[in-house]
Amino acid sequence: MLRTTSFTIILGTALFFTNIAEAATLFFTPGTGEFGLNKEIVADLKIDSDGVGVNAGQATIRFPKDMLEVKSVDKTDSAFNFWLEEPSFSNTDGVITFVGGTPYGISGASIKVISITFLAKNSGTARLSFADSAVTASDASGTNVLSKSAEAAFTITGETVPPVITPPTQIKRESVEPVGLPTKPALTVPLYSNPTEWYNHSNIFTVSWTIPLDISGVVATINKQPAYSPSVSEGLFDSKMFSALSDGVWYLHARFKNDIGWGPVTHYRIAVDTKAPLPFEITTNESEATDNPTPTFSFKASDALSGLRAYRVRVDNGNWVSIPTKDFKGSYKLAPQVPGKHVLTIKAVDNAGNSIENTFDYETIPLASPIFTFATEKIYSNTSAGLSFNGTALPSTEILFTIKKGNAIVAESTVPVDISGNWVFAYGETLRNGRYVATIQSKDSRGALSLVVTAPEIQVTGKYTNTIIIIIVVLIGALMWGYFYHKSRRERTNLRVQVAERDTANVFDMIKTDIQKLEDAQKTPTTADDEYIAD
Repeated sequence: MLRTTSFTIILGTALFFTNIAEAATLFFTPGTGEFGLNKEIVADLKIDSDGVGVNAGQATIRFPKDMLEVKSVDKTDSAFNFWLEEPSFSNTDGVITFVGGTPYGISGASIKVISITFLAKNSGTARLSFADSAVTASDASGTNVLSKSAEAAFTITGETVPPVITPPTQIKRESVEPVGLPTKPALTVPLYSNPTEWYNHSNIFTVSWTIPLDISGVVATINKQPAYSPSVSEGLFDSKMFSALSDGVWYLHARFKNDIGWGPVTHYRIAVDTKAPLPFEITTNESEATDNPTPTFSFKASDALSGLRAYRVRVDNGNWVSIPTKDFKGSYKLAPQVPGKHVLTIKAVDNAGNSIENTFDYETIPLASPIFTFATEKIYSNTSAGLSFNGTALPSTEILFTIKKGNAIVAESTVPVDISGNWVFAYGETLRNGRYVATIQSKDSRGALSLVVTAPEIQVTGKYTNTIIIIIVVLIGALMWGYFYHKSRRERTNLRVQVAERDTANVFDMIKTDIQKLEDAQKTPTTADDEYIAD
């Protein structure tokens, strides 16, 4: 058995020159905030994969060396467990670098890469930026799916203990006369809008509520106690900001107070899971190359926090098939596969939406190919005779027969193969003139297929098509001969006319010359002139 993974951390420049398909984001948590001078700032670098499986990343992070000093770069809780370049930093140059990855494809909205601890040295705004960065997809080709690298901006003040979270804005008003104890607060939490769900992101968040007119005090706090009842008023306010939550189940407790007393507590559940499920293996009882078109694969993943929601399975670049964990029995049988090499990808998805995937390479061996022993190659379109084919194949299988004209399928049929391995197929439908191709493919009772075999090209013409073509060619030839004969004759006639015109002109020129000489002789009568005139 061969186990393969989709680990595609790209060495050297290959990591930087991949095709870009926008999806993932690199960001810091927190991305903003106020911090005191000489205090520590802990910033986590995370990836939001936007649902795409990723397995590697690299970055060069720049920080203002006159304002911040790196005390440590921690990879303890990183989703990456393999480092081509260990996370390192230089306070002299103001840079942090790393190149890392994992053998598995993982996805999530808050995938932790490294945790950086800074020391605030000077007041002002300290910005963390990216000189270069990349996040590669677990697609076996190292496609860079990074679409955005979000900077962070920290405000460093001279206060000894500056506020990290903005305190609630107090409301000043006179409360009305109550008629009973307050009702439960109805909480609105935009970042965690559904208390029954799990979430894979963690950031500073705000909670708000509407305050009835008789309320004089409010308390809102968060911890991991599901039934906690706070009873110390924090003032009168209608919203409160909370720090980013670590993984786990938290409970937000809010309560109103009026002049009669405290009302009931609203317990709002917030469940956070930013870690992918644990790695898992894929196994099969088949060999690396098998003629079984429907191999069965076994796998089992686990997630300690939110639990697994489903498995997603696909072969090559086909559609994903979702298997809810409640329906999964430990193995999965593939649908019939075509012959050739394949990559099986299995993704385990937890209830927060984080995922991890693994791959398995295998090959489907084709059946022995069928053979054409006879195939019609030429037929007239206006006769009743049809196409005939016969051949041999594996006994007791069937032939998938297809006739195409170009890319269009004209006919499809399933032809049985007898126990001696012979098959016969006749197609009697009228075909239009043109060129056709017939193909055959064997298929057995398991759904296993052979390679496709193509017959010689079929030509369909009219019965008198050749005669008509010959007549047309002869007519065209006769017309062309007549044209060129007439043209040649006309050219010869024109030449003769030109010669006659030239000779006639010469004769008339000679007569004209002689007449002129006679006229000159008469004007000067001499013996010689008389002789010339006589001549």
